[in-house]
Amino acid sequence: MIQELDLAPGERARFISDIHFGHAKALAREPEELGFLLEGCSHLVVCGDLSETRESPCREEGLEKRARFLRMCRDAGVQPVLLAGNHDPDEKAGLLKLQGGRICALHGHALFREVAPWGWEYLKNKQVSRELIAAFPEAEADLLRRLELARAMSVLVPPVYTRSGTHQNKLVRFLAHSAWPPERPVRILLAWLTMMRRMGKFADRFFPEAEVVIFGHLHRRAVSGKKGRRLYVNLGACFRHARCWAADVTPERGVSIRSYTPGGYDGPEEILR
Repeated sequence: MIQELDLAPGERARFISDIHFGHAKALAREPEELGFLLEGCSHLVVCGDLSETRESPCREEGLEKRARFLRMCRDAGVQPVLLAGNHDPDEKAGLLKLQGGRICALHGHALFREVAPWGWEYLKNKQVSRELIAAFPEAEADLLRRLELARAMSVLVPPVYTRSGTHQNKLVRFLAHSAWPPERPVRILLAWLTMMRRMGKFADRFFPEAEVVIFGHLHRRAVSGKKGRRLYVNLGACFRHARCWAADVTPERGVSIRSYTPGGYDGPEEILR
C-alpha cells in the first residue's frame, strides 16, 4: 500500500494525475498523445486515475490503454509508478514516499472517508457507504487502514458515469450532470475551497515529515505553501472542464510545474522550490 523511492543524482521524477484513459470525457483519447511527458525524466509517477479499471463499460478500453501506456514507458526507458485512485483501485500502492518521505504523493481520495462525497455513487448510496465507514474505525489514526477504506469505498457500488434520461439540450444535460441533486455542486465547491487545509491536516496526521505533498482527485489544479513551509501541489486533471500540470522533482527536492494538454506543454516551467 505504501511504496518508497529514492532518486539517484541526475534522475528526475515527473508527476501527473487523473488522465482517465477510457472515460468519455478524458482529453487524451490515445496514450500516444502523452508521449512527450516521457521525455526528460527517469520516473513517471501517476497519482491515481490513470485509467478506468473498475467494473464498468469503460473497463476494457481503460485496461488496454493502460497497458499501451506502460509499454510506452518501457520503450522510453522510464520507470512508471502507478498509484491507486478511486477509478483504478486495482493499483497496489496508495502512497509514494520519495526521498525518505520528504516528498509524498497520493491520489487524494483518502482525504474523504466517503472518497468522493459529491459523487453519485455516494449520494445514491449513503447508508451502505456509512456502514462501510463504520467498519473502519481505525482509519482515523492508521494510514494503512485509511488507504484500505479508500480502496473498499471505491468498489462498494457500481460506478455511475451518466444520469439516466439524458436530455438533448446541452444546458439541461449540464445541469443534470453537475447541479443535481443540489447537494452535489455544494459538496464540489466545498471540497475545492477546503482541499489544501484538509490535506494539511491529513499530512500532519499520517506523514508529518513531508515537505512536499503532490496529489490530484479533485480536478482542480492549485498550489499552496509559503517558503519554508510544506508545499502542496494539486495536479488537476487531463479532463473536460479541467486543467492539469506535470510536476518535476529532483533528488535535491527541487520542485517545478508545467501546464500541458494532449497536444504538448502549453506554458513555461514554473519553479516552486
